[in-house]
Amino acid sequence: MSTILLAALALAPAQPAGDKHDEQNPLFKRLMDPGLEVGTDAKAKFPAPTMADGLAADKQKAIIKSAIGTDYNYEEFVRDSVVAPQVMKIRDLEPADKTAPARAVDVWFVVYGDFKLLEDEKFLDKLIGAGKASGGGKGGPLPAAELTKRNIEIKKGDEKREGYGTIEFDFLEKVRLRATGHAMWSRNGDSVLAAAEVDPRFRDDKEFPNEWRSITKTGGQTKVGNPNPWGGAAMYLKITKLAEPAGALFVEQHIVFAEPTGWFDGANLLRSKLPLVVQDNVRTMRKEFKKK
Repeated sequence: MSTILLAALALAPAQPAGDKHDEQNPLFKRLMDPGLEVGTDAKAKFPAPTMADGLAADKQKAIIKSAIGTDYNYEEFVRDSVVAPQVMKIRDLEPADKTAPARAVDVWFVVYGDFKLLEDEKFLDKLIGAGKASGGGKGGPLPAAELTKRNIEIKKGDEKREGYGTIEFDFLEKVRLRATGHAMWSRNGDSVLAAAEVDPRFRDDKEFPNEWRSITKTGGQTKVGNPNPWGGAAMYLKITKLAEPAGALFVEQHIVFAEPTGWFDGANLLRSKLPLVVQDNVRTMRKEFKKK
């Protein structure tokens, strides 16, 4: 899904400074309220962005200090280094389906680079390529003809701010996920925000289904299990310019997803393995900004 978000940004036209994301971005607004469906009669509302737009340096600094708490001191967190820390929190959400409990993952970190790079299609293509190399998997845009076959229409004028794409990747080497994502993005003078969801309309699609398969490895061989329907996953990414330090960008990512009990057979792999995956992705993004 991160690949879809970055691809979306590559096509997004600049928006006038001062426009609010919830006014430009209906998908983001919907994730905030009423929220993402994560089970029968169960919805999870996304948190508001940690960093609001239009704040002075002292208020931005106070927000960062609140986000990192006692995990790191401010100077360490915002230092200009590929290996600077990031903060990640995993939360269990209620209410949720007992057969597929809902999880939330929140990540905050700082990168250094030119904010205008996020308007550079070539740079974003490189960022997408680096993300694929780091996380594996495959995917691409869903052709307009496939949307038409399913009576899905992108509103006139939103063609460069909204898109659909397919993704397939192995999650923590235990689950193979395949899904069709829907992404929408917005810009203003202070920040860029991209939201994406696993589109529930493709849950039982014959060509592009949302599904998961278990992965088992025995005797040096990898076996992929039968497909199971999957749904209830979304995220948004916001990149905000900081007044200080010079050249710093504050990045926050908020993810909510349903985790079927069959994924890890009750093992708590998220808290043990996900931090290293997130760290690798954060460092990859920082390296790409450093290359410019």
